[in-house]
Amino acid sequence: MQDIFIHIKIFTQSKFHHVWIRDTYVIEDFIQDIEKSWPLERTTFAHFFYHTESGRILNSGKTFKENAVISGDHFILF
Repeated sequence: MQDIFIHIKIFTQSKFHHVWIRDTYVIEDFIQDIEKSWPLERTTFAHFFYHTESGRILNSGKTFKENAVISGDHFILF
């Protein structure tokens, strides 16, 4: 288990959020926590993370570590 520092931009906003998280955090659980505390627009689809360095969407059922996320990575939350 390791803490990693990631950068998240919400698709509809211009600023980045910079957060420390555990690499064992499941993406889906993290997104649910964000939906409760960050000002996100309500959508008819599930939010997901786009990893800008690799150009792929993270698997929400896996942890950050299983998705090969490392400290310093950037994401867009759709």
